[in-house]
Amino acid sequence: MSLFSKKKETIKITDTVFMHQAAKWHACLQAQHTTAATVFIAWFEETQQQLQEYFTEQNAVNATIILYREAASHFINNNPVIFAEHYPLREKEEALYTSLKLEEIKVFSSLEDTLFQYFGGARIIEVMQKMGLQQNEPVQHPMIGMALKNAQEKLAGKVSLEQSARSQEEWFKRNVMN
Repeated sequence: MSLFSKKKETIKITDTVFMHQAAKWHACLQAQHTTAATVFIAWFEETQQQLQEYFTEQNAVNATIILYREAASHFINNNPVIFAEHYPLREKEEALYTSLKLEEIKVFSSLEDTLFQYFGGARIIEVMQKMGLQQNEPVQHPMIGMALKNAQEKLAGKVSLEQSARSQEEWFKRNVMN
């Protein structure tokens, strides 16, 4: 190893997975109540719209919810960031994380998200219910992050020319299920 070689910086990603979408939205709301300056980032327009509608219904009208392409480090300005979903391809996520100069990432996901459904989310919900987990009880473990990374890498191998989409579901239809 050379004296001048630089160790690859790793970004700490904390995955918080909920059984259902409603629990994920509720956790976002709680995070916003805890720290009003939290910036929520969605990868898809449909997710941004759903989260915005939920916050409006809950009278949390000052929440900052943006699309990934609007994210810039000067806009985030050292505020806490929560991603409202994973992007299906890890490489695209890592490129954004790096460009935003984020050292720590929080991602809230639901087993009802299309990414999880593609890899058996419905079965995982059944197992979680049999184990006695409550509807709003999140699951966090480094193994979840590794499983997601492996799933995203597997998806990358199936996508030859990526097509953009307004939702995760549409993304899967256009890019994987042809």
